[in-house]
Amino acid sequence: MFRPFSSFMLAAASLAAQSQTPAEPPVRVPTYPNSTCPIMGKKVSMSLFVDTDMGRFYLCCKPCVRKVLADVPTAHKTAYPVVEDVANEVCPVSGEPIGEHKVSVVLQGFRFSVCCAGCVEAAQKDTQLTLIKLREPGLVVVGNRTCPISGKPVVDNAVVVIGDNLVHLASPRLLEDVEKAPAATLAKAREIAKAQPKPAPHRHVEKSEDKDGGKDKGDKGAEKGEERAGEEVRR
Repeated sequence: MFRPFSSFMLAAASLAAQSQTPAEPPVRVPTYPNSTCPIMGKKVSMSLFVDTDMGRFYLCCKPCVRKVLADVPTAHKTAYPVVEDVANEVCPVSGEPIGEHKVSVVLQGFRFSVCCAGCVEAAQKDTQLTLIKLREPGLVVVGNRTCPISGKPVVDNAVVVIGDNLVHLASPRLLEDVEKAPAATLAKAREIAKAQPKPAPHRHVEKSEDKDGGKDKGDKGAEKGEERAGEEVRR
């Protein structure tokens, strides 16, 4: 005599499950921060940082921005005293296999290879994208060149991971908007990427020797700490 009631409960549970809204994919921004400020030695604020050709430096206060940019290599040695060697087999910039034209690059405490000298500048310019692709090679890079939130061109060091997909943004400050509708944001980014022209095939650029002793462009850039104006961003 309990069967009709049980059947009713099963049917109700099935109907409720069908009517539930599909779960939104998780949203995150991978970071590889230094724990203490390279200038003051204090605990860093995750909302205060500066981007350089040697990666991102998290800081304790605004005055430290200018001091980091004044001597990037020294700041890097202090912020990231231990450099981890990553034996990557795929270039995090081009996606090409690491071969005979490889060049060593150091970013934010990681030493890795790019497939050729032509990828060094791109790695140093968009350091956060490079590191995420290096550390999480299984992610699907959507490759949208227009922001799915603002409709503006994407910028360097402004990316978000939605589920297993890497999406470019026009500003890190748009993260809150992504969190409001991650599935819709991802769908829009895919739509944008599908409609845009395909990039030109990658062309390997061989190492070049110069009067500094024939060092790789990547190693030279790391040693000189070529200053690129970073932006402190509050998220």
